[in-house]
Amino acid sequence: MRNGHEMRWGGLAGAASLVLAVIASILLRGAPQAGESTTAIASYLFFSRGAIMTAVVLAAAAVVLFMWFGATLATAFRLADPDSDAPAVVLGGFAISATTGFLTTAVFGGVVQTLATYPVLLSLASVPYSALVVVRTLAGLTLALPLAACAVAVLRTEAFPKWVGWFSGFVALVRVLGALTVISGAGVLAPDSVLASSVPNALTAVWLLVMSGLLVREHLPVLGPQRRGAVV
Repeated sequence: MRNGHEMRWGGLAGAASLVLAVIASILLRGAPQAGESTTAIASYLFFSRGAIMTAVVLAAAAVVLFMWFGATLATAFRLADPDSDAPAVVLGGFAISATTGFLTTAVFGGVVQTLATYPVLLSLASVPYSALVVVRTLAGLTLALPLAACAVAVLRTEAFPKWVGWFSGFVALVRVLGALTVISGAGVLAPDSVLASSVPNALTAVWLLVMSGLLVREHLPVLGPQRRGAVV
């Protein structure tokens, strides 16, 4: 029962992470694309500083909750198959992804605060802004790792329905393809375009919602023979 409650809290953390991320995205909905003029970018960063910094705080909190959710998933896979390396890969993938996401968010907040405090630097606003857009897109590769690891773990342990494993693998592939758009850098395949950013993010949100829901329902893995013997 205690393990069940731990799984439920981890699922709630995942759901809360998604809610905070969505709110942060709404606050940033007016953000210009990296290819827009320096004037447009500078104006947005200066006049929307309050909304941006609020979104940064919410996004940082979402990353922390996302890591909690990832640790819970890793525990579920470990309980289902103590001899597998998949749980360690899942946990490591979430740790790398969370670290990258937190640092990117913190740097973005620092850049915005600096530019708003020293307006003379706004003429250079497009440089760090465009760079961070590319970094954020490449960060999708770090998300692909835990997604792919979850796909393997689900198919190996059957801790969750098999379709969840296939869906996890599909989302991981989409995230990799989205990150590769930095090579083209323009048009519909620009790093901050709908195809390269919104689609992978939407699929990841659906995946997070599904996995969180399964954990909240206490969809726990069946204990393997070794684990059952240890409990007895």
